[in-house]
Amino acid sequence: PTLQVDTATANLTVQEKESFQLDCSILSRSSPKSHFAVTWYNLRAKEAGGRAEEEEKEEEEEKEVVLSVGLDTIFSSGTGRWQDRLCFQRLSAVLFRLTVLQASGADTGNYSCRVEEWLADPSGMWYRLAEEESGTVAVHVQDAGSTLQSVICSNDALFYFVFFYPFPIFGILIITILLVRFKSRNSSKNSEGKNGVPLLWIKEPHLNYSPTCLEPPVLSIHPGTID
Repeated sequence: PTLQVDTATANLTVQEKESFQLDCSILSRSSPKSHFAVTWYNLRAKEAGGRAEEEEKEEEEEKEVVLSVGLDTIFSSGTGRWQDRLCFQRLSAVLFRLTVLQASGADTGNYSCRVEEWLADPSGMWYRLAEEESGTVAVHVQDAGSTLQSVICSNDALFYFVFFYPFPIFGILIITILLVRFKSRNSSKNSEGKNGVPLLWIKEPHLNYSPTCLEPPVLSIHPGTID
């Protein structure tokens, strides 16, 4: 087996004043007795100068050391802006983590780690056996004043999804509801007038009351007859 470092790329978005983590994972090593030195870099693109015209169009990555951890666990940080904001953890023999505290807009950029594999010879002298670099992590630090509106407006796809697409969808939905109600109303009218009269029709008796008929009728009783 040989030294192999995780080269997967990732994107990370954090708010200002929050912290973010940068993991450095070793997938395989040359020897179980190997020791590692790890260095994290902040990668910044710059235009190449003083070269041929074709090469001037290409970009190089300028590496800024964030933190370097040697075999003897001696720490060496980069520029002063990283001081008092770094937290290193050795989670296992093959997994290292760097936590950056109090993120600021200046921390936006790409990050990677470089792993050096060291092995001791029979005389106890350490020599570098291999060296590999990880994939990059693109970190974007959002301003604390950023709002949901600014995030939506800065993303064209999200803007159209929120402010444009719902209107035709709601319009089609309303038209469909109106058409269904109109058809159901017409069908109910047709069913009522199919035989010329409503389906259920109760004819009430006509009562004729006269204000002059106040006296009750006179009954005459005769033998054998009833009038």
